[in-house]
Amino acid sequence: MSTPSGTEVSAVLEAPGRFVLREFAIPEIDEDSFLLKVDLVTICGGDPIEYEGRNVKTHFPLILGHEVVGTIAAIGACAAERYGVEVGDRVSVEPYVLCGTCRPCLTGYYQFCEHSRVYGVNVTCDTPPYLWGAYGQYLYGAPGSRVHKVNKDVPLEAAVLSSVLGNGVRWIRTLAQVRFGESVVVLGPGAQGLATVVAAKEAGAGSIIVAGRTRNPQKWQLASEYGATHIVDMSQVSDPVARIREILGGKLADVVVECTGAADIMQLGLELTRPVGRYVLAGTCGYDRVPLITDMIVFKELQVLGGLGQSWDTEEAVRIINSRRYALEKMVTHTFPLARVGEAMRFFIENRTEAIKVALQPW
Repeated sequence: MSTPSGTEVSAVLEAPGRFVLREFAIPEIDEDSFLLKVDLVTICGGDPIEYEGRNVKTHFPLILGHEVVGTIAAIGACAAERYGVEVGDRVSVEPYVLCGTCRPCLTGYYQFCEHSRVYGVNVTCDTPPYLWGAYGQYLYGAPGSRVHKVNKDVPLEAAVLSSVLGNGVRWIRTLAQVRFGESVVVLGPGAQGLATVVAAKEAGAGSIIVAGRTRNPQKWQLASEYGATHIVDMSQVSDPVARIREILGGKLADVVVECTGAADIMQLGLELTRPVGRYVLAGTCGYDRVPLITDMIVFKELQVLGGLGQSWDTEEAVRIINSRRYALEKMVTHTFPLARVGEAMRFFIENRTEAIKVALQPW
């Protein structure tokens, strides 16, 4: 095993709203770790929270980035055996680093690891070996990582979405346990909504309805391409509940997945879910208090499920990505060089209607 020598360049978030490019020594890799050459990284919908200093778990300086695909540049013998990969393999790496000993890790909920380390979120780049985020040329792969091999014929723009699609798989398969022929309403046509459509299609859902507001027609086009049977543009429909009832033959949805975090849309989800149906809340609102008519939960005996992370769901996501059944690469609408990271972040924040996923190319 030989580790590339010299230095690499990463974008460091020194303080809220301030990126600088810094050189780091490429770390030596031991038997249990690996070094990932970053091929592409996308800006997660949560990255602006760290960028703006609104995540209480975040400490500066920080290298952001956890939606990543790359090439194994060096790997220890134990890590190679554990992950089933070798130098030159293309892989995606999950955000979470498992301690492997706490109760959440041992019971399959490793996103709640009691010794939480999350790439690009809560380990500063002052912590050796420093490369704890993927907004750079290399990422350090710590023991306890979750690594998945991606076929080399898959476009990088599709391969980078394994954790995004893993979220959709979790919400549809693991949490809502969608059964063949059931109706699914996805609220929000952004990247996470589109990933949920793919997961619903793979689960054999019957009617797959995407509802929301957007001025970007590409989102509606991709929703249909990925398997949505109906589109409800709420800017054009005065009563979305009546419209969705009409589509479903007078009934409400078996499953609703809310991906926006907007208060009115979260309430709409309660209204759209049938009695004894399942409602997955995946959108976040920055801990704002959201008014909901909770009597709807009681009187309809709804199962309301929070959706976080993708523990044991990324395997299925990578299988879907490797199948090439969906042109997932179309979700990456804009790519910036690493040197323009600040511009890329501001573009992502200010152009949500135009951008679906924004990527950074570090080389």
